[in-house]
Amino acid sequence: MPLEPWQRLSQAVFEKWLKSLCDKNPLIDLRFGCKVEGVDDIQDGVLLRTMDVASGGRRQLMAQYLVGCDGGSSQVRRSLEIPLDGGPMPVYVLLIHFTSRDLTRLHAQGRFWHVFFVGDAGLVSTCIAQNEKDVWTTHLLLPMDQDSESIGSEEAVYRALGGIYGKYEIKIDEILVRSTYRPNIAIARTYSGYDGHVYLAGDAAHQNIPTGGYGMNMGIADAFELGWKMAAVVNGHAQPSILRTYEQERRTTAMTCIERSGVHMRVHMEVAKLVAGKAKLLDAETEEGHKLRQTVHAYYQEHDGENTDSGIEMGYRYKSNIIIGDGTKEPVWLPSEYTATTFPGNRAPHVFLRDGSPIFDHFGPNYTLVEFLDTSASGAHLLLDAACQNWMPIKHLVLKEETHAHSIYERRLVLVRPDGHVAWRSDGVQDPAEAAGVFATISGRRNVDSDTERSGAVELTMDESETGSGAFAFTATVANNTQKGQFELEKMGTFQA
Repeated sequence: MPLEPWQRLSQAVFEKWLKSLCDKNPLIDLRFGCKVEGVDDIQDGVLLRTMDVASGGRRQLMAQYLVGCDGGSSQVRRSLEIPLDGGPMPVYVLLIHFTSRDLTRLHAQGRFWHVFFVGDAGLVSTCIAQNEKDVWTTHLLLPMDQDSESIGSEEAVYRALGGIYGKYEIKIDEILVRSTYRPNIAIARTYSGYDGHVYLAGDAAHQNIPTGGYGMNMGIADAFELGWKMAAVVNGHAQPSILRTYEQERRTTAMTCIERSGVHMRVHMEVAKLVAGKAKLLDAETEEGHKLRQTVHAYYQEHDGENTDSGIEMGYRYKSNIIIGDGTKEPVWLPSEYTATTFPGNRAPHVFLRDGSPIFDHFGPNYTLVEFLDTSASGAHLLLDAACQNWMPIKHLVLKEETHAHSIYERRLVLVRPDGHVAWRSDGVQDPAEAAGVFATISGRRNVDSDTERSGAVELTMDESETGSGAFAFTATVANNTQKGQFELEKMGTFQA
């Protein structure tokens, strides 16, 4: 598991912190209000056509690589005519982001993070405590035939908080944001175009509903992976072919996370069915009310993956042309469980060393070769020589008498990538050719046979007659379809357009 405890961090807070870092970095040129109009393929790169939204001025930018992180309606994706497969949920949402210090009313039933409200017709709304003090967000679910414009912002908050009892009024200090959105589950058919000069990341590549909280995590992991691989190519440490493994590793992970977010949403939908037509019994001090509360409690306890799916969060395993298997049987993967292992493709496990320091603090910024010393030779020097010959920067982490850490890491030699995933492991190398082959493979200088099927991922269905060749059909949508040159959803929000 990670060294630090889980972090609950609002995206608004995270983005403010991230912007402060970008402002300090002389290599980053931030241009807010700059809209992408199109992308053109040019020799050895791409041409980006942009427009300043405020002035209407247009500019063209040339680059060796372009990463489209421009949201669900991604102009970059549409310019490349990359199909988007999936579909929306059968409702749309009126979102109100607001401030209020009316804690007596808001905490009437105790402090909370998320609260789901139900009514006789089913799931009504959600309220999120963004900082548990004065910033809140309500999501009011609306049927497709209802007009959100007829509902005032304050009324939307009251209705969301009232659930089955109608309106629950609180003192609202300020409405920060009002918007609508259509929950959508979808994934791009491919993550790249123009001969590997353009890539998609974040919502441009994949979209999921909020249950599980996977969206921002997935986007950050996309950026991290593309970042270190592009740096390796630009700095001459790897071949451009290494960039093809971005899709092999991240797209299969995204499909599992997206489908799992739909599984979590169906749990709430099933609870809504359990209380449909009798929601007020949840507050009734009667035998029938007690029985209904027990039924709901038991169902949530049995289907608690939204809060406990550590396998989804931390246990995903990459398979690609730059991950080298060791011939052992692949560990069983479950979405609900994280198992510490250095099986190639997994995250290197966190463990405290004998001096109390975490092993992660000893990793280098690039590749790290972890070696557990004993009386026999490991051949680590052969690997270090091979790294040097391949211009691959590497840190050699030598650990002595670390019995506990060695038992967790399972092998004497473990090669960890810049993103913390294991690229290769062994108990020893005796042949210089074998060592050279390791670094030729992980740098993209030599291709190996690779089974790129998802390991332990949620099984998705595929119906070529409905979705087109190679399009996966997710199970929590109204209907699966394919969009290519446009992005249109009924009742889609402004920020989705």
